[in-house]
Amino acid sequence: MQNNTFSGESLRQTLIVLDEIGSTNDYLKSQLSNFKPLAEWSAIMAKNQTKGRGQRENSWTSEPNSNITFSFVIYPTFLNLQKHFILNMLISLGIIDWLKSLQVHASIKWPNDIMIGDKKVTGILIENSSNSKEIKHSIVGIGVNVNQKQFFGPLADTASSVFKETGLFIPDLKSACINLLLQIQQRVEDYRSKTLSDKDLLEEYNQQLFRRAIPAKYAVNNEIFEATLLRVEENGALVLKQDLQEQRYYFKEVVFIMQ
Repeated sequence: MQNNTFSGESLRQTLIVLDEIGSTNDYLKSQLSNFKPLAEWSAIMAKNQTKGRGQRENSWTSEPNSNITFSFVIYPTFLNLQKHFILNMLISLGIIDWLKSLQVHASIKWPNDIMIGDKKVTGILIENSSNSKEIKHSIVGIGVNVNQKQFFGPLADTASSVFKETGLFIPDLKSACINLLLQIQQRVEDYRSKTLSDKDLLEEYNQQLFRRAIPAKYAVNNEIFEATLLRVEENGALVLKQDLQEQRYYFKEVVFIMQ
């Protein structure tokens, strides 16, 4: 159900689209550091992002005028620090909702990627500013490979695009970005208004997990092992079943081995 507090038309008027920029996340951070009051959902989209970043300080390379690269600001004061991963879940599911509206089946690769099949098509970067009790604001960067046809170097075997995997070409990337942001907003507002409970959110997130209940290879401290992904917990811990025992891993502690 669409929330009437926001609309595609209002976003179309406020979304800033730049021809080229280093990093959309850095742009919004500079705006906030200049003490400029930014309304929640203020967003910046780049037709060409030259210094995009992902998690683990990885670079995010995007072909100009082919993909959706954007960032927005949100004030998740409804979350305490112990529940910071809930924002990640809401955003991930919002992206899944958007892809589903395009008849594209995708899954969530913990903690920050969206996959079509075994190929990465979307990366998420959330940068939080917090005090001892709550998150004051978050800058959320999202890169979606939409129409890109070729990938080179290290990305050739692991990355893909909506077009490469499904044949779907999306000509109006600004409208697509607005629709994606609307889906994310809807998820956040459903949670904020308690329409979506913690339990239901976690259950739905786990249902969308990449490799869930499938034996696969992982690595910890460069040691490769086989395990079965059971679930992700509310605090963001990944639970793997290894040698009949459950092991919990947190961000940066475990690596998915992609074959």
